Amino acid sequence: MAYDVIVVGGGIIGTASAYYLAKKDLKVALLDQGALSNPVASSCDHGRVFRLTHGKDSFYTDLARKTVPLWSEFQGEAREDLIQQNGMLELAVGKTGFEDQSAKVLEEMKIPVQKLANKVVCDRYRMMKHRSFKYALYHPDGGIIWAKKAIEAFRRLGKKIGVHTEYESKIVKVFKKKGEIDGLKDAGGKLWKAKNYVFASGAWTSDVLKDFKLPLTVTRQEAIYLRPPRNQGRYRPAHFPIFTVSSKGFYGLPVHIHGFMKIGSHKKGPIVRKVVTPIEPDKRFEKKVRTFLKTIIPDLCDFTDVEGKVYYFTRTPDGDFLLDRLANMSNAWVAAGFSGHGPMYAPLIGRTVAELVSGGKTEINLQRFRYNRLRIKK
Repeated sequence: MAYDVIVVGGGIIGTASAYYLAKKDLKVALLDQGALSNPVASSCDHGRVFRLTHGKDSFYTDLARKTVPLWSEFQGEAREDLIQQNGMLELAVGKTGFEDQSAKVLEEMKIPVQKLANKVVCDRYRMMKHRSFKYALYHPDGGIIWAKKAIEAFRRLGKKIGVHTEYESKIVKVFKKKGEIDGLKDAGGKLWKAKNYVFASGAWTSDVLKDFKLPLTVTRQEAIYLRPPRNQGRYRPAHFPIFTVSSKGFYGLPVHIHGFMKIGSHKKGPIVRKVVTPIEPDKRFEKKVRTFLKTIIPDLCDFTDVEGKVYYFTRTPDGDFLLDRLANMSNAWVAAGFSGHGPMYAPLIGRTVAELVSGGKTEINLQRFRYNRLRIKK
């Protein structure tokens, strides 16, 4: 079959891009080196944070705001819940800092937000220890992206409108010819050709595009799923929001999968040179989580039922996404370096990729995401 576009990468950005490209009546092939929902991909998790708070960086707050109606529209088409806006609670250890900056931005953009005294927070959520923080920022529009379900929904709806999906298809060679990508070869020796190419390969982007020497780094990130040892009902999404303590580097999701809640670290993890599977979580991380919970929610710190989770984030040197035409290739684009935020913005990024490939006008300003801002080694 002759394809208009080949998308390399079957995570949430790749599947969203393939879906929106197919909606433009383009013939699309989606290739991924692993199975459906690669367990170590950054987007393959049951629940991921949706937040509108980005300190004083109003640009990303605006992106998040633009993404909400797209999530609503897509989950209507998928006929299942993919975003749950049960609110986000950000505990501030100091009187000024990230939370204070975020509050000012949300207020200026007229996005609902409340500053709550620690006593008010602990009256509402009695399991929290009020002396562990100064105040909290609460914004009701924050919540959870059901990432794993969303990947499957993008794949399923994409298939209905003609996306051909090929798993276990690892790209080992990218052919170039006169300023264009001229084809791809997978590990099985099969040649894939299309008019256009999109590379959304997450932690494997640098390997797939090794000839382009992209300045991307991959970090190892950890989280754990724990079952509350008592009072499980009070930690369900209907009663308990997403919470984060930015100064401590931790965030938490309420009970959302088989009676387990998630505690993870949003601090930049150690850089890895090679993504490997299978992987084992570090027991030291569990100890750090227990120490953190003891200071914030002591009711949880003596959990016994626990499962570790490790995944990989891809990052650019300046922390902004890479979403642009690839080098000097007239028929190729790259969507990478989302630092774990891909699930939050997936429909907006997917639709933007479709607009770029089809020559349409993008809704968002892409200046911060341009390829030429990075120092690319020749």
